[in-house]
Amino acid sequence: MTTQNVLKKPVAVVQTTRRGIITALIAFSIWGTFPLYFKQLSAYDATEIIGHRIIWTFLCLLVVLVVTKRWQWINTLKKNPKWLALTFLSGLIIATNWLTYVWAVNHDQILEASLGYFIGPLVGVALSMILFKERMRPLQWVAIGFALVSVLIQVVMLGSLPWISLILAFSFSTYGTIQRQTPLTAVDAMFIETAMLVPICVWWFWQSDVVSSQISFWFTSNIWLLMLAGPITLIPLLLFNKSTKLVAYSILSFMNYLTPTFIFFLAVFYYKEPFDLHRLAVFGLIWFGLLLFSIDLWRHRPSKMLKAKH
Repeated sequence: MTTQNVLKKPVAVVQTTRRGIITALIAFSIWGTFPLYFKQLSAYDATEIIGHRIIWTFLCLLVVLVVTKRWQWINTLKKNPKWLALTFLSGLIIATNWLTYVWAVNHDQILEASLGYFIGPLVGVALSMILFKERMRPLQWVAIGFALVSVLIQVVMLGSLPWISLILAFSFSTYGTIQRQTPLTAVDAMFIETAMLVPICVWWFWQSDVVSSQISFWFTSNIWLLMLAGPITLIPLLLFNKSTKLVAYSILSFMNYLTPTFIFFLAVFYYKEPFDLHRLAVFGLIWFGLLLFSIDLWRHRPSKMLKAKH
């Protein structure tokens, strides 16, 4: 799932267009319907699926970079070599996010995955406070408080820590935090990340006892469904990047909630995962926290702040 590089310069005022809204809506819809695709791969090991996703995403990105002649990142890394190590770290983090998500989908834990991506924005705010010493506004504190209470309710009432949700939320937010600081664009960063992870994936296939370890499998018709992981990963990322230039930051921030909402509806109404009163309480607190978070975000949106200065 990747809304990771959400506007590195949020203070810029962007005029919202219908084309931008449609572009963003398509991107979030694709991300939100990922369970439909990954459910088709349930016969494969989750790590095997992610190995394919990394390899085919890398190849798709390589084609994009060759066609568009996007090689500026080479000079960027020469000037900032430390970002090579940080990009490798971010690659490991997003791979962990992908692996957890696929495992959750194929083990009927889609509802937990949805909760993780609802919690993500609040975790991101908390990380910004800890790492960048950003001051949190009162409503943001309250929103994070509701998130903490929801986790405690799950621990007490359901007797288990929502580890899937927490891994997804923290890996997603940590990845976004790194992307926020990097001089690389989202596309360039993902190309470098996947390029460095491909050798690890090849090694894993070589020493593991999975279907993809057999060279003959890569030349069968069964490989096509796994190959789709590349364009399925890349297309929404490109659409999202395009939408950041056509949709105001505040509106795009609200639209981010569409992805976990789609995942939630798929889990409850299509895959019929259990949704009792305890889970309703957990999600209800998260939703209320996100409502407060959204109200605060809207009240402090860049366009309003710039108008106030004038």
